[in-house]
Amino acid sequence: MTDEPPALPPRHSFDYVPMDEPPTIWSVISALLKQPGQVVYELLQGRASAVLGALALVAVASLALYGVVVGSLAGGAQYWIAPVKIVGGSAVAALICLPSLFVFLCLNGADARLRHVAGLMIASICLMAILLMSLAPIAWIFSQSTDSVALMATLHILLWIVALGFGLRLLSKSAVLAWSGASSRLGVWTCIYVLVCLQMMTAVRPIVGTATTFLPQEKQFFLVHWMHVIGGANSR
Repeated sequence: MTDEPPALPPRHSFDYVPMDEPPTIWSVISALLKQPGQVVYELLQGRASAVLGALALVAVASLALYGVVVGSLAGGAQYWIAPVKIVGGSAVAALICLPSLFVFLCLNGADARLRHVAGLMIASICLMAILLMSLAPIAWIFSQSTDSVALMATLHILLWIVALGFGLRLLSKSAVLAWSGASSRLGVWTCIYVLVCLQMMTAVRPIVGTATTFLPQEKQFFLVHWMHVIGGANSR
């Protein structure tokens, strides 16, 4: 009889261990999707610079590609305007909400450093961006079937909500994994982040449609703007 090698213990997605491979773009994407605990470990105790650079690059590229699909409804200049606004708006929203995320985590028991919190936030945004890119073909087929800005805006928001849910779940679990004993209660901060993102979309409008200027000439709350969009669609 031959001795069989001992069975390896099962791997769980949030095992706090180093990455099995060098931190290339593809290995970081694979770890983020399959073993996010490895990404958290590298950001806090391992090869943080390489992993963070890969995450940021993938996030920007994925959001830009999704922006091209968003701009395909109107075509023309929107092919580059929409990606620029989506990438820029996402970055500004993250910077605005990063200080409050750091404070909320500390209040919930995390002995956190700002650079570590920023790394986890970039990882969650990267996951959101990858999910949006994977959903881009669905958005594209609808953009080729309708000219309604209100309909496509609604669809893009729904897809964004799906991706946001996975990204915030990763952020919450990563916080508990990174700082044992820290609470994952980030409901208030989540509401703040969603409101900031929605207002940022309005501040850099239009993203789906077209306009005579790159940025709007008047300030508007996102609910007021959305009612105008829906009202215009109903009147037509």
